[in-house]
Amino acid sequence: MKKALSFAVALGLVAGMASSAIAEDMLSIGGDARWRGVYKNNTTDASDAAADKIQAMDQRYRLNATLKINDDVKINTRLILADQIFGNNFPINNALTYSSLTGRPAAAGDNAVTADRYNMTINMFGGTYIIGRQEASWGNKFLGWGANVDRLKAVYKSGGLTYGGYLQKSVEGNDAWGDGDSDTYAAFVIGQAGGTKWGVLANYIYSDPTSTDSEDGYLLDPFFLTKAGAATIMGELVYIGGDAADNPAGDDYYGGFLGAAIGMDALTIKGLVAYYDGNMGSTGGRDCDNDFAPTLLIGTCNETAVIDFGETTVSTDDSTYLLTVGADFRVNDKLSLGAMVGYLMASEEANATTGLVGTNLANVGAQDATMMEVDLTARYALAQNASYHFGVAYAQVDEFSTADDDMIVIGNRIDVNF
Repeated sequence: MKKALSFAVALGLVAGMASSAIAEDMLSIGGDARWRGVYKNNTTDASDAAADKIQAMDQRYRLNATLKINDDVKINTRLILADQIFGNNFPINNALTYSSLTGRPAAAGDNAVTADRYNMTINMFGGTYIIGRQEASWGNKFLGWGANVDRLKAVYKSGGLTYGGYLQKSVEGNDAWGDGDSDTYAAFVIGQAGGTKWGVLANYIYSDPTSTDSEDGYLLDPFFLTKAGAATIMGELVYIGGDAADNPAGDDYYGGFLGAAIGMDALTIKGLVAYYDGNMGSTGGRDCDNDFAPTLLIGTCNETAVIDFGETTVSTDDSTYLLTVGADFRVNDKLSLGAMVGYLMASEEANATTGLVGTNLANVGAQDATMMEVDLTARYALAQNASYHFGVAYAQVDEFSTADDDMIVIGNRIDVNF
């Protein structure tokens, strides 16, 4: 019995070493971890009268794994090990703004390990094919970055060009009047030459949501980024039309931004102008891991954010404008400091009936809800692949509420990447 047991143990050790050897050659693992803490005051109603101070912390741990079958086939996944607010066991989304921390019931299987991406990559027919749930990122983050979608995607390369297309299944239905699907067909091209990168994405959306009518829509998104000496200039435009493109009134809407930065030794001067015309639609604003977040208070991937850019428009004829100027100073290899001033026309046609979409702020004016923002930031390298971020944002608002009291937000974060 002892010999049999010894043999079994030895066999297990050999098998374990063999598995380790295979895993070392076939399996690659990376990921990220994040802790955040935030204090907010007057960000839900722009008034000192109500008790709307928010103090909260959250954490998120993610693991990326790629299994290399051979030189042409890979299996990819991303596991979410934990994503929660301190003191609560239920998972949270990446766009959490700490506006409401109560009233969310815990779901079954809280804090269980889940996968939000899982796909296969196959090199064949002269290109690369990605099949399954995958990351959707494009351009300079104005349209969106880091979302998870179900796609059949083909990518080809020729010289300095990368091009291809995809079929995206947004909704898979099975209804009596038809398939009930919402599908997106897309083509894209990305070019790079010297210090310039550019790209164009074109989408056609076909949706069959009701028994009486089908819908279609379209999207066009060009972007560029160029570097010349100490200067970096980038921009992006997006044009969306049609009912299926999530435009409630059916009118076209569009937007974009242009930004520039100039480095002078340890000092970098930067600025940005952005514009959006029309309602963002029922989805509202941006919702992804790391999207267009030009200031501490704009872009809900920030722990300090109050709204998303473009989310405050309340009609298809409404527009949002943003202007920022600022500077970053590198004190040494570990510490960097920053300051920024921003002016936001949050909604030029806001009204008391609808308020500012995406927030709890009840606008009381008929025109020009505005915000003047001042940001102070710091970044410190704690160790290799670990950094600490700190930010203070102060905002004076007009036509956000009957009181229009100032907003104050303090946020800090630790990021670890591996």
